Amino acid sequence: MVKISFQIITFNSLSILPQGMFKACLDNIYSFAHEILIAEGAVEPTFDNKGDATSLSSDGRSTDGTLEFLYSYYDPDKKVKIFKKDDYWCGKTEMCNIISQNATGDYLWQVDSDEFFHKEDIEKIIDILSIQEFDRVDFYANQFCKDFYHCCDEEDVYWSNLIPWMRIFRHEPKSQWYSHAPPIYLDSQGQVRNKNVLTRDMTLMMGIKLYHYSMVSRTQAEFKQKYYKAGGVDWLELYDWWQEKKENNRVIGESKFKKFDGRHPSIIEELIKNEIK
Repeated sequence: MVKISFQIITFNSLSILPQGMFKACLDNIYSFAHEILIAEGAVEPTFDNKGDATSLSSDGRSTDGTLEFLYSYYDPDKKVKIFKKDDYWCGKTEMCNIISQNATGDYLWQVDSDEFFHKEDIEKIIDILSIQEFDRVDFYANQFCKDFYHCCDEEDVYWSNLIPWMRIFRHEPKSQWYSHAPPIYLDSQGQVRNKNVLTRDMTLMMGIKLYHYSMVSRTQAEFKQKYYKAGGVDWLELYDWWQEKKENNRVIGESKFKKFDGRHPSIIEELIKNEIK
């Protein structure tokens, strides 16, 4: 069976994400993982990173117990490896590269702490990669905004799915990240491998999509407002506008909401039930 190294970079995820979501992210991938490599901490602004978390941390570490949570996370198979720094990271690409340098799987699967897949879809992708070798696997995303019930889906090409969600990359020793955003992964020879790609149209035909819960809580909007200072979007104003007006036809630019009538990953369904309680 092919070995998957899951990659997560995180900062203050316990307080930024809806309650329980960060643990749910880890739980969702744990049984499929050869290993889960996590880089934790704040970043300073650099040429490859529009964000700046220096105002949110005095020492480059999470301030809400995220690191402590990671060390206490139930890890019976010793899959979780945590990487931290005694100062601010020099951008997210540096965080990604500490992971690629230590990854031992056949593939590196990048997962944000607010990204989920149906477990049966993770299993399906792993089965495919065990049979046929791909350089990369891409997805369409359901991008949730305002709450768990409205999203931009694969029909949106203005913001949510303007570019493919490139998430899985073939890994070998000395592979490294050239860029976190957009995600550009180099092989051991310093080249981009993209001749054999399982494209987002192919994964969509199999019924597989990424579920990205990036703006379902006000705390996520608050963080984006502080972090992406030069991003050109007033995230907090936008989030509050959604709640006040209850209109579902505007997200960013030409992107539009749709009422989500699909099926959330089961672990998110549990979060929603707990939220309603």
